Amino acid sequence: MELILKNGKLLDIKNNFLYKKSDILVKDGRIERIAEVIDKPGVKEIDLRDKIISPGFIDVHVHCFPKNTVISAIPDSIGIKMGVTSIIDAGTAGADTMDEFYEEFVLKSKTRIFSNLNISSLGLRTLSELSNLNNIEKEKIEKIIRRYKGVIVGLKARASGSVVKEQGIEPIKRAKQIARELKLPLVVHIGNAPPKVEEVLNLLEKGDVVTHCYNNKKTGLIREGNVIPEVFKAKKKGVLFDVGHGSESFSFDTAKIALEKDFEAELIGTDLYERNILKPVQSLETTINKMWNLGVPLERCIEKVTNIPAQVFKLNNLGELKKGFFADFTIFEIKNDKIQVEDSVGVKLEINKYIKIKLVYIKEELIEI
Repeated sequence: MELILKNGKLLDIKNNFLYKKSDILVKDGRIERIAEVIDKPGVKEIDLRDKIISPGFIDVHVHCFPKNTVISAIPDSIGIKMGVTSIIDAGTAGADTMDEFYEEFVLKSKTRIFSNLNISSLGLRTLSELSNLNNIEKEKIEKIIRRYKGVIVGLKARASGSVVKEQGIEPIKRAKQIARELKLPLVVHIGNAPPKVEEVLNLLEKGDVVTHCYNNKKTGLIREGNVIPEVFKAKKKGVLFDVGHGSESFSFDTAKIALEKDFEAELIGTDLYERNILKPVQSLETTINKMWNLGVPLERCIEKVTNIPAQVFKLNNLGELKKGFFADFTIFEIKNDKIQVEDSVGVKLEINKYIKIKLVYIKEELIEI
């Protein structure tokens, strides 16, 4: 099947597209050609004049295994139906539940689904999954990663007092050791201590990710108007940071301080699940709009949900407008009306510019949002 997307304004910093009006020829679900004008008799054309085409958005932090788990949502409800073509489940599934997740949701969803496997075999059947070290079973993890190579793109560990209880930093140490041996990134949720975030940051290495970086918790990364020095030491090592908005983990005031102090997250993830869709998170679109209106240029925001996550998690043939890559596109407009958005602690912000997703193209299908 061939299709030409006509007259869209392309946005992909990595490939030097900065709102450049171009046509895209799609063939069998891949990008065949990009040029200023493409005419091919007999091939269906779709006019996307006045719309912006970016690589398909990637949400690096969702919960999309809605079966016997504490928090989750149906994958397509927070994927393609919100203008997002790829999502990475953030540890909802563990080694004991990955088979079920794959068979019932990964295979059956239109949205592309990847997984950061929970270091606990239980996944999120409970919210204290690392309170018992026996739940970290290395042999099971190795076996399931071999089975789902290409789907499991990292490991996930949650470093909060309510999760680890008396175990402190030990579960995170074990998680890091396993991730290192398996040559996978470790994604760490940070919340209330223990363990201390300084201990967590000191453990991490190049390619690892810290999520919920703009929470306003007393033991967080920003305290008394300053970013703790361990953040910049971690960044120097190559550790990355994710917004990871969530129900309780994103504060406008904290993010403003962080950005003023040159602490900008490399990734924009939502931590979406069913109970936080209406408020405060809403969508990846809304989270992008929040970061844009806090001062991060839109072009960089789009990079943080396309090129960068594809590179960090080695999502082959995704995240770029480039010949041979999957024809996964998020197609949106820029609006200049006033709307109100809210953070995780009830603070409201009036914004006067925002993106509005209109369409996605994925697996040879154009879907209206």
